[in-house]
Amino acid sequence: MAQRMSTAEARKDFAALLRSSASGERIKLTRYNKTVAVLIPKQDLDELEDCQRRHREIAKVRDGRGKRNGHQKPLRARRETARGDA
Repeated sequence: MAQRMSTAEARKDFAALLRSSASGERIKLTRYNKTVAVLIPKQDLDELEDCQRRHREIAKVRDGRGKRNGHQKPLRARRETARGDA
């Protein structure tokens, strides 16, 4: 569970927040009781960026722009060929 803290409180002792985050804690920063930002450990950021990279690669393959195993045409191209459109 992430710790919640107002941005006003966070400004008072930001160095301590950074130490907490670096040691693995997630900290939600709030303004008027709504989350506006989150401090996360570097490892969490690395995992998030890796997940985003994989998601983009999957989307490229799905759209026919990325690497594929084998030499099969994208599904859209196969359908067009089957109908005689291409």
